[in-house]
Parts: sequence; structure tokens; C-alpha cells
Amino acid sequence: MKYALLITGVLAGLALAVPDLVVLGYVLLIVPGLILTVAPTVFVYLALTAIIRRLLPISSPMRATGAAFAIALLLGWAVMQPFRWSAMAEYHASELPDVLPGQAIELDGHVRLERPDERRDPECDYLCLAVLDSPRVKSLTTVTAGRRTPPEVQPSAAYALVSAKADPAPSMFPSEPGEIVREYLPLIKANRGQMLFAAAKAVEASWILRLAGPEQLRGVNPVEAEGADWIIRVESPSNTGTSTLRRVTILDSNGIVQFRQSYRKQAVPARMLYIGFQAYMGGGTVSASFHVGRQILESGERWLEPESALLQAIKFPVPPCQAEVVELLREQTVQALDDPTATTARLELARGYLGLFFFDAKADDYELIARIVADDRVRDIDAQLENIFAKDNTPVAMVGAFVTRIGMDHTSPSLRHSLGERLASMPPGTFANPDSKYLAIWNSPEIYQQSAPLIATLADLGPERAMPLLDEMLDTAIEQPHWRDRRPMMKGIRAALVRLGPQASAAVPRIRELFLRRPSPIMDNAGDADAWRFALARMGVALEDMPVFPSQSPRTVEENQRRVAAQLRRYDLNHAPKEGI
Repeated sequence: MKYALLITGVLAGLALAVPDLVVLGYVLLIVPGLILTVAPTVFVYLALTAIIRRLLPISSPMRATGAAFAIALLLGWAVMQPFRWSAMAEYHASELPDVLPGQAIELDGHVRLERPDERRDPECDYLCLAVLDSPRVKSLTTVTAGRRTPPEVQPSAAYALVSAKADPAPSMFPSEPGEIVREYLPLIKANRGQMLFAAAKAVEASWILRLAGPEQLRGVNPVEAEGADWIIRVESPSNTGTSTLRRVTILDSNGIVQFRQSYRKQAVPARMLYIGFQAYMGGGTVSASFHVGRQILESGERWLEPESALLQAIKFPVPPCQAEVVELLREQTVQALDDPTATTARLELARGYLGLFFFDAKADDYELIARIVADDRVRDIDAQLENIFAKDNTPVAMVGAFVTRIGMDHTSPSLRHSLGERLASMPPGTFANPDSKYLAIWNSPEIYQQSAPLIATLADLGPERAMPLLDEMLDTAIEQPHWRDRRPMMKGIRAALVRLGPQASAAVPRIRELFLRRPSPIMDNAGDADAWRFALARMGVALEDMPVFPSQSPRTVEENQRRVAAQLRRYDLNHAPKEGI
């Protein structure tokens, strides 16, 4: 017994102190993992047996050990019962039976959709549209937990589908209405694989056409629970390893449950005391721990998704998923752009069409996309443009449209910066023969400051035209009082000088002086200093002639020179002419 206690005690201590050793034991040979898993439980019962054996008035060692072990097991069972009974009673007390009507529920009047566990602000999504599209529904109020609101405050928003004749202003547009094809079982079955994505696009196109035509989505006054004709409650609190709840409930105006479906999972104390082990893997890491033994209780369908269950419980028009709808949207978008008198609401077709792309635009789409982007009447397309082309994979066909959009008065600073980044990634020489719209950008410090990455493309103009502009921009940047305002311009100017290389050698004395000035207006940290050293090297400054701070040691100077030399080699390698195969 003494040796057994010693061995299991050491193993239990190791396992409890470093649970990852248990995982390693399973990965390597399995058996070591099993031994370390049971070691804490075995040690507990052996220790109890040893203590009880000393207290028993039995002379026979074998009989005393057997009796002590039996009592230890009995104690292990008894100590768990109060906790187990309490947890079981709580579990069964909160149990709610499923209510499944024989047919789909037809909603009407004012509906309230409550999602108390949804940590986002209320919005009109595919669930909202499914309810609103029901013929007899007047409005839908959606309630969530909000993103930054206190737990006791639940923000709400309400929506209604109304006739476009009452108000000519552009409609609100719902959030990702195409998600319904990933949640509604009949649509999932009808559109498998690649068809699913096309079906989602078709649903979105259908809503774009509807909301730019005979109908509009409007915000209305929220309806409180007391005044709602129907209340839909979707519950999905933060799940843990010991507790899970997913439930959808539909109540009528009298508070009577007309539909309810749930899945519950709850960990309760086990019948016998033991030390359990669990391991979670996520993000490439493993988290392991020990816990008092427990039993998992479950009720309901394990694969229940409340949103899917809700869609199957109510009656609503299933949106069309035919590819022809997307083509119809394209045709009507062209017609709207062709019409110089098109209303703002009609031009929403173009904005909606841009939103259909998710990095999947084809060459046949480029012309229309460019036309939409270059049309001054189509506004607020920041989010749509982010998802059409990858930053470093924007086709040259977009150059003119992107330049035009940068110059528009209503273009946001963030969009100008994003478009500047995309244009800066174009092949060298793209802007060698610029049009008037490109040149007009450099006459407005506000615009070129906001589209600072575009400054790099000035290198395409050659040193005679580029250097005076860069020198003027450097003056403008230095005048900015805060580094956060200077940084983007400095980065763009530096990129242009790097591209010009030795052709920018005339700027070397000024850059050197600004580099050594204290505080330097062209850099903020050591990374900026390295970047400017590389720029100077590209402009023709020898490594041994790089500007050096008085406080730098010879070793630091040599390290700086090595880093710049390595950068130059990488740059030359990346920009070497491609040889034919």
C-alpha cells in the first residue's frame, strides 16, 4: 500500500501540475496517457483506504484493506449525491417540452424577434426578411444584446416593407439576405455545392430589384412585447464544455407557446467521485485540465439550429434562386446608368450589383464595374469595393475608374486610401501617360494626403515631372503637426523615391538633412529609419556614406549597412526582368 500510494501520488502530482503531459502521453503511446489520467482518482481512493484501514478494528490486513476499500467507494458515492441531486433537480425544473404544431405558423400583425444572446446591434437580416415577407405581417421589431451596451439594456430596431409610391427616397437594404439559402433546409437541399453560392447571389439580386422598384424597406417605431401580435425568441447563450442551450420559441399575443424546439446539454456531478480529464484543441493549441467527475445530460435534437428551425416553423414566400435574376439585375443596372435622369433610388441598383461580388469578378464584369465606380451619382460604395478585387490583384481595367472615384468630392478618406493602395500595386509604367483626372489629384493636398499610397505611382512620370511634385508634397507633409497625419504621405513619398532610384538623386541632400534633424520630421522609429536608409541606397548613396547618428556605435552602423544590403538584394531579385521559358 505504501509503495502504491507513493507511485500514484507522484503520478497524480505530475498530471495535476502539468496536464499537457497527459495529452503528450496519449499522442506518443496512449498507455502513458491513460495511466496519468486515472492516477489522481486512484491516489484519492488509495489514500482514503489507507486512512480508513487504520481506523478499523480488524486484525487481518487483507480483510481490513478490503473493508476499507469498500467503505472508501461508498464514501465516494455518498459525497457526490447531494450535489448530484441538486443539479439534477435544477436541470429538470428548467426543462421545457417541445411544442411542434402540425402545420407551419402563419404570422400576422406586429412581430417581435428577440435574440437576447446575439452580441451585435439590431439589423434586418434574412430572418427579418422572411418574417416581413409574410403577406399579413405589418412590422418586425428585432432585439439583440448589442455590441457595447450594458447587460440590462437590449437595443431594438423595427422594420416594415412599404410601397415605394409613398416615399421616393432610396430604400434601406437588408444585411446579407442571401444567407437564407444556407439556413433554410429546402433551399440547402436544392442548391448543393457550388450552386449554393450562386443561389445566395440570386436571392440578393432579387431583393435589390424589389427594393429599388415597387417596395421599400423602412425603419419604423419598435413594438414592445406587450403590444406584439407574435413574439419569437431565439436563445443561444455562450456555450461552455458543461452547458449548452439552443432554443427557439414562438408565442402568440396571449403568451401561449405555439412552437418550441430546444437542445440542452448539461454536466451534472457523476454518481461516483472521480477526477476527470478533458482537453480542447483550438487555433493550433491544446488546453487540458482536470475536474471533478461529471455526467452529461442531453435532451432534444443535437443538431438543432434555432434559425433553421424557425424558418421551417413559419409560412413565408421562398425567395427565387434562379441565375436569371442576377442577369436581370445587370440589365437594369445598365439601363439606370444609361438614364441621365435616373433617380437616386434607381441608381441603388448599381450599388447593389457591386455588392454581389466576393472576389469572384470575371473579365466580362470589369467594364460594368468600372462604369459604376466612375459614375459620380453612385455613392457610398466603400464596403462593396472592398470585396470585389484583392488588394494586390486589381485588374488594370480599373485604373481610370479608381482614379476618377478618388477625385470625387464625396469619396470618403478611407476609400481614397484603399483605392490608392490598389493603384500603387499596378505594374510600373501604368501612369506614364496620365489623363487630366490623375494629374488633378496632385493639385489638391487634401486628396493626395488621403490617397497617400498613390504617391508612389508618380515615379511613372519620370524625374522631370515627379521630383518637383514630390518636393512640394514633402513640404506639405512636414507642415502637418502630428506624425499620424504625416506618416501615410511619408510612406508614399518614400515609395516613389525608391521606384525612381538613382533618378531621384537630386533629393539626397534634403533627405539626408531631414533624416539627421532632431526631432526628424520624416520618421518616428527605428523601422522608419531603416526604410529611409534603404530609400537613400536606391537613390544612389553608397552604404558607407549612409547618414549616421552621433550616438551610434560602429557595430550598430555595420548592422544597419548589412540590413540595407539585404534589402537591396531582395528588391533587385523581386524586380528583375522575367525571362521567357
